[in-house]
Amino acid sequence: MNRLLLLGVAALSLASCAPRFNPNSSKPDADLSCTEIRSEITRANSARNEAANNRGLSGQNVAWAILFLPGVVANEYTNDRVQKAADARIVTLNRLFVSKKCSN
Repeated sequence: MNRLLLLGVAALSLASCAPRFNPNSSKPDADLSCTEIRSEITRANSARNEAANNRGLSGQNVAWAILFLPGVVANEYTNDRVQKAADARIVTLNRLFVSKKCSN
């Protein structure tokens, strides 16, 4: 029983380390200034890089493999979704950056 409880606590602890990315900004995209667009692109790139670093033979996946093997699959799936959401957000923001004629 104690081992099962310990396993559950460890699984929840590792799950809380998974990157999360909310692609929405605090205001509508059309209202973002050029500086805010750059900031949003940086935020999306940061989330994407964190998710990429947690894939494959990462510390998280090794810990999941030791504690709870299906956790590796869940971790890979979550990181894949974060990367895809960040990529889509970056494309949208780059289009907005160009359409607003922002300068680099």
